[in-house]
Amino acid sequence: MENPNFMSIIKIEAQDGVPPPDAVSHQKTKLHLELIRTEPLPVIDASNLDAKDILGGFEAGSTVKLSIDGITRYHMISTTMETVGWERMRTEHWVSEDGFEWRRKNVLVHPHFDSETGLWILTGSPFPFYDSMDNRWYVYFNYMAFNGVKAWHTPCLLRRAGAKATGLAGINGEFEFPGEIVASPGIAYPTDCNSSYISSPFKAADDQWYAFLGGDNPLNSESGKWWTSIVKATGPGGPFIYQPEYSPVPFMDPTGYVENALPMKFKGSKTGKDYWAIIFNYLKNEVTTGSNSEIGFSSSPDGLKWPAADTQLLDLSKGLPAEANPWWRCIRVPHQLVDEGNGTYTCFFSAYHKVGNFEGIGRATFRVAEEVLP
Repeated sequence: MENPNFMSIIKIEAQDGVPPPDAVSHQKTKLHLELIRTEPLPVIDASNLDAKDILGGFEAGSTVKLSIDGITRYHMISTTMETVGWERMRTEHWVSEDGFEWRRKNVLVHPHFDSETGLWILTGSPFPFYDSMDNRWYVYFNYMAFNGVKAWHTPCLLRRAGAKATGLAGINGEFEFPGEIVASPGIAYPTDCNSSYISSPFKAADDQWYAFLGGDNPLNSESGKWWTSIVKATGPGGPFIYQPEYSPVPFMDPTGYVENALPMKFKGSKTGKDYWAIIFNYLKNEVTTGSNSEIGFSSSPDGLKWPAADTQLLDLSKGLPAEANPWWRCIRVPHQLVDEGNGTYTCFFSAYHKVGNFEGIGRATFRVAEEVLP
């Protein structure tokens, strides 16, 4: 896509014979995500030569597609795991020219003992964002510090780290980890609950900056265990502030199973309206059965109101070729949709393989349609 800022407006594929915008302005509209194809094999698995030292594979992350110096590549920023389990999590940058053959570009953060404090440092849920005002890439992520080697758990410090070089090409270099805190306990969320991720930021219809923030313990009596809220700031760098009216956001009924909500923005082909959307990992199946083939998608008219009726659950197994069975036992985290410029969108996702505990990377293709309801 030309502008890597995820909240730039994406034109949904136009359709013939659509009425003028004023003819449908009074009607209810929403976005609909259509699954076209799910690739029958992962695009990254344990056989990839650059994955030999990440025995646990990939966890949360996201992908952008950029043209830099005349070369177009997919850039994936993701958590990887040196061992099976979450005791040694890294943040890595992977690249691909075609979205099928991938190689590691570099390791952005290794798990390590901090020399000044002696604390064990892990990073997780890294999401890239290009700040056009600052002309710099940032990675929004969670930061964990423990007294001794321990596995990931909440609470986390929610931070962002900027690329050392400015411009689009800065994504190829180093980032200034551990960066700056953008969402503090007691300011972005109550101190008696836990946080685990913050999304890349977005501007809502009121022209104010927001982000999605979530955790894995109840926020309040209405939140469910895996809650997501909307937090507000004066700019992409925060500090993000708790908004009680959006804490939690009830994306679905029952709520409490939304994690890693990643924001996007689209323009409707039928009405010309702006839409805000999220893609997210849907946890209910995973936590109740240990298996999952579904991801979630939801749209909003303004980035702040998220009707439960507009949330979809999409079964990625339905997009497999007729003769193929799912290669995964549990899908984890979908990445933001990548605009391919031909009316389709690519979504990479992490998932546990059927055998073992390696989390590979899969690929699915979607179309985004605008629905005008009677």
